[in-house]
Amino acid sequence: MRTWRKSRLVFLLLLVFSMIVSGGVSVTEGRMQTGISIAVTIAPLEGIVRSVGGANIETTVLLTEGVEPHAFSVDPSVISAAQDADLLVLTGHFHWEEDLIEAVSTAFITMDDERALASYEEYGAALSEMPGSREAEATPSQHNHEEGNPHSWWLLPRNAIAVANTTRVALNTLNGSLSDFWTANFNEFVAEIDSLQSLVESQDEVYGFSDMHAIVVFPAEAYVAEAFGIEVEAVLMEGGLTISGGELLQVQETLRNGSVQLILGSDVARLQAGGEFAEQLVQDYGGTLIWWRAVFFSGLNDYLSLMTYNLGALTSGLDDRGSNEYDSSLILLFGGLAGVLGIIVLVETILLVRRSRSD
Repeated sequence: MRTWRKSRLVFLLLLVFSMIVSGGVSVTEGRMQTGISIAVTIAPLEGIVRSVGGANIETTVLLTEGVEPHAFSVDPSVISAAQDADLLVLTGHFHWEEDLIEAVSTAFITMDDERALASYEEYGAALSEMPGSREAEATPSQHNHEEGNPHSWWLLPRNAIAVANTTRVALNTLNGSLSDFWTANFNEFVAEIDSLQSLVESQDEVYGFSDMHAIVVFPAEAYVAEAFGIEVEAVLMEGGLTISGGELLQVQETLRNGSVQLILGSDVARLQAGGEFAEQLVQDYGGTLIWWRAVFFSGLNDYLSLMTYNLGALTSGLDDRGSNEYDSSLILLFGGLAGVLGIIVLVETILLVRRSRSD
């Protein structure tokens, strides 16, 4: 059954790719460089920003690939890149972003700051509760964002849409003559998110991961889990501290008795001691370990690619339950599907615009 399911997915992806390639459609018409330069602090934000700005912006990622983001600090080259930009796009989480704001005069957008050109919170972004917390309200923290989980909040689809919408507003401030272009790209991004959520729902019907419970290595993974409907029961490490002895015993027991089926880690967790801790827990007590991406792209092109990669890691890990390895080729195919979905939406948008103009 597992082999048949993978073969069916591979065939579907190859079929869609062949349709796109054979069509030979150009999607660059009508785009021109405006010279708007944007510096973003992390790669996932760049993917969202480029979805709105398209070929009319140039982007620079300030966080070095593979560096633990909480340990990163700005140097003269980072300050220079930020100062030369027309806009800074921040997470509002990392301490070094505040240092950057103080060091440059560049306009910026962020989670919630009265000094910002615009804030994501104004357009619907909100932090969820910390993973495993039962004292906080079940609804997102709408007003005081310090009460929620600030780690990788941009991975939740509704928050990604808020970042994209805030970017649209900021770009319109920088160049209002392209207002229709920014808005069309934003609407296209929202359509891509809808496609992603439909894909998640279809895979959930096959795997049933929304009925599963998980332990996350670091709070960042909780947002991907939430996007896929997975309930998070506990976090192994936060702020450099591991869970208490009593909490660890409870985690071990839930893995042993099967009430928790997954341990979820990320690229950030791999840079910390919690990554090795998670691998040892799976070896000793069972469960399936899934590695996701939260901060670093490593060849993935945009937000949709990142989240589709994470979905592929989840489903492949569930296919290979009992093993800590997953089929990397399948995950790459999921990443390819993300790009295909984006191209399809873009082509359809262009055709609709042309048709409306001809009418």
